[in-house]
Amino acid sequence: MNNVLEALARKPRRVSIEIVPPSRGGDPDGAIACVEAVAPFEPAFVSVTDHPAGRAWLDRDGKPIEVPLRGKPGTLGLCVAIRERTGAVVVPHVVCLGSDRFKAEDQLIDLRYAGFKDVFIVRGDERFAPFAEKPGRAVDGLLPRAVDLVRIVAAMNAGDYLSDGSTGSPAGLSVGVAAYPEKHPSSPNPDADLAALAEKVNAGAAWIATQMVFYASRYAEFAARAKAAGITAPIIPGVKPLVRAKSLAGVPGTFFVDVPPELAAALSEARSPAEERLAGIKHAAALVEALYDAGAPCVHFFTMGKARDAVETMEAVFGKASGGSR
Repeated sequence: MNNVLEALARKPRRVSIEIVPPSRGGDPDGAIACVEAVAPFEPAFVSVTDHPAGRAWLDRDGKPIEVPLRGKPGTLGLCVAIRERTGAVVVPHVVCLGSDRFKAEDQLIDLRYAGFKDVFIVRGDERFAPFAEKPGRAVDGLLPRAVDLVRIVAAMNAGDYLSDGSTGSPAGLSVGVAAYPEKHPSSPNPDADLAALAEKVNAGAAWIATQMVFYASRYAEFAARAKAAGITAPIIPGVKPLVRAKSLAGVPGTFFVDVPPELAAALSEARSPAEERLAGIKHAAALVEALYDAGAPCVHFFTMGKARDAVETMEAVFGKASGGSR
């Protein structure tokens, strides 16, 4: 058992957060401040996103030169900085898109040597790697699906490495994977989507975090379906407080989720930004309570590197934290 599973087993009603590295050349202090703001609520873990590396071409002395394209680099460095500054359990993301099995193994070795025990594996979003090869295209060891990378970690945990087929020391990495209670947009149907999740768990994934949900009932239904399919790994629902009416235009289309009519109406009818925020936090707090009642061991907040929405929701659920235990 590694850090995430240990944290979930320690006590119920945990929280966790996801942050993003700053844009290329940006200051990491804002991301670290986000973690520090949430620290009084004792997050079970902090996950740090990674973006796929696309490909672009530059003309250099009349010759085309292929260069990597990554808008938000620095995942490993930010993970180390957060751990050193805050002492939090940190979970780096590792993406398939734009990588191959050799690059991925090198990245995982770096994470292992840096002392990380948990990784979160996702396929990656094509919008962030427009020049990368498309998923499913078998080219030179590319990783078309997240399960391919889960299997690489499982092999490393058994001491099997790719370079020359020789054995090494077990990596000891715990793997988290993504799930979509409202179905992944590229899956043909919910059953196929659930089968893909079961494949990742059977390949070695130990815990699951979902895309954001706005209905606790959909999380409960999904968890029940997963259990019926033999998936016993803990499932952590994702939450994103919506505190501005203009979010209603972007969130559903970007993340392929439904926003409840009552939340949409409350945000749209608010007469000021303060009223919008109050309505959004009220809904998010009620959702978090309902998710715990539905059996969620932890609720994962998507912060985008800004803590205010998450902190105000946590305060509404738990009360103001004083820096110690809740």
